[in-house]
Amino acid sequence: MKSPKDIDGELGLGTNITRRDFLNATLIGTGGMLLASSTPLMAMAAAPLIKKDAWFGYGAVGDYAGASGNMRSVMEAGHRMRDGKYNSPAMAPADTGEVYDMVIVGGGLSGLSAAHYFKKNAAAGQKCLILENHAIFGGVAKCNEFMVNGKHLVGPQGSNDFGVPSKNSNALPSKLYEELNIPREFEYQTWDPSLKPLAFGLDNYAHMTGVAESLVDIGYYFNKGQGVKSPGFVNNMWRNDLQDAPYPADVKKDLLTWRYYNYTGVRDEAFMRMIDGMTYKDYLEKVLKLSPEVTRYTEPVVGLINGASPDVISAFAANQIGMPGMGRSRGKSGESLSLSFPGGNTTIARYFVKAIIPGAIEGENTFDDISNKHVNFNKLDADGQPVRMRLNSTVIRVAHDGDPGSAQYVNIMYERGGKLYQLKARSVVMASSGAVNRHVIADLPPKHAEAYAQFNHAPALVANIALTNWRFMYKQGITAAQWFGDGFGFSCNIRKQMVTPGDNHAPLHPDQPAVLTFYTGVYTPGLPLKQQVVNARTKILNTTFFDYERQIRRQMLEQFGPYGFRPDRDIAGIILNRWGHARVVQQPGFYYGVNGQPAPREIIMQKYGRIAIGHSELNGHQSWTGAVSQGYRAAGDAFGSI
Repeated sequence: MKSPKDIDGELGLGTNITRRDFLNATLIGTGGMLLASSTPLMAMAAAPLIKKDAWFGYGAVGDYAGASGNMRSVMEAGHRMRDGKYNSPAMAPADTGEVYDMVIVGGGLSGLSAAHYFKKNAAAGQKCLILENHAIFGGVAKCNEFMVNGKHLVGPQGSNDFGVPSKNSNALPSKLYEELNIPREFEYQTWDPSLKPLAFGLDNYAHMTGVAESLVDIGYYFNKGQGVKSPGFVNNMWRNDLQDAPYPADVKKDLLTWRYYNYTGVRDEAFMRMIDGMTYKDYLEKVLKLSPEVTRYTEPVVGLINGASPDVISAFAANQIGMPGMGRSRGKSGESLSLSFPGGNTTIARYFVKAIIPGAIEGENTFDDISNKHVNFNKLDADGQPVRMRLNSTVIRVAHDGDPGSAQYVNIMYERGGKLYQLKARSVVMASSGAVNRHVIADLPPKHAEAYAQFNHAPALVANIALTNWRFMYKQGITAAQWFGDGFGFSCNIRKQMVTPGDNHAPLHPDQPAVLTFYTGVYTPGLPLKQQVVNARTKILNTTFFDYERQIRRQMLEQFGPYGFRPDRDIAGIILNRWGHARVVQQPGFYYGVNGQPAPREIIMQKYGRIAIGHSELNGHQSWTGAVSQGYRAAGDAFGSI
């Protein structure tokens, strides 16, 4: 029997890779170092003391190296705010003396779009400040960058895919494409014609359940006891209508009914209200009369994107993410691939920053420069520009300077570098999460507070694994994998990357470096919604990096080992991106309300005094289009107070 030390060695846990970990709350490792380099601290890598506080994982490079998911410092500041630790008289803030026409809390896509609205509509001399609690803008729309064998690799931290809006549309996303100069056509990595053909997703969702599975080469991994005699992959089981899938005939029949169901009724508001009033589980099992096995099959993707299991989220929420059963058939002829920038929607955030603070991104307003040039951090908060951005600034308290109906200013208190500061604004856009707003806004009206009490936020975890090669997947004939039951997440994939001339990207070849991305949701069917999200957050935030690393390496060895995968040789880096309150969970009634009462999101969208709230959650399903739409709306509402 192998010893634990031998097993860890086989898994590559002692491999010399630059790590970004915490040791007694002190960061070790250097994010800007190449992954192939070694460090004397690696001799300490397996020490229990490090294991207790490990957070990020192995170090990255580039502008985003210091901001993977919710930084530990941000999470701790948020918990101090939640627990009222800043309410002590001894914590009096220093007054900066600054007065802004608009302060935007949050530098994600909602906040950046609000700043874009301000800059377009502001008069000469009017000023706006964005307060962002992370080390870089973007919110969930950030990326991880690696250098492996001299090649640049990029993977999304969170916000990932997009569709190109029509040029003829008057909708806001289309207008922003024109104003920001975002291209509508792209080039992708080419595939060596001497290799066997493989089908790739262009984002990190196409291979997931019910999305565009027939367009991607996917291996479905079944363990012993899951209908197979021995563990192994079944490739592309949806392309031949589950003929090779190890399911009983009645389950296959129901799964096919679910996947290809074509709703022929009228999808009007009455229908939407109806599906908003029931869970997705009830819709599948009571309306469509499908087996509970179908519900269980949908749990991983619903648990990921909607934040909880189908027995507590609304059917409307499942409809918003495109789950089958309520719209057009999700048959093979109806599938299409969404697109993704190299770092996900990071690129959209960078386009906004280039527009509102031109000097903050090096180079010109071109796709190549915005994608590949560095951020000039010293330009973000420079004096004399209409929009400024202050990073590493966690807003602690927002309240009108007097009665909201007559106050001339709003006071904003924030923490930066361990010190508290205060400034004033004539208008405020709260573009931060509802999980933050409900604790930060001190004079929140009772109806808003009651509405926010109905918001539940689920965590998420995205892991980007830098590989020296992915020959082991090529041998199996797949570019993505799904699995069932226990494991880290339920799927992973390698994208066909979008390329730009200035990027030193790795060629799309099984012997070249690539990023393998895992999107992970945590859910507990059968428990009430609030308990599900609490359990999930506890697990994601309290599990050490080294425990996750061991899970990932073991799982990959089990699944890909038979095809030549060696974790000690083939893994060049692992980064975890943890989001404590990543997604709002839409329970029945979230979107349209219950018993004739307004939906909580509708109440939150109502401006009060000089404060307007706009974040992607108010759109239900969170997407870049919903984020910018809410940011623009809130900025327009707040602008009227200037």
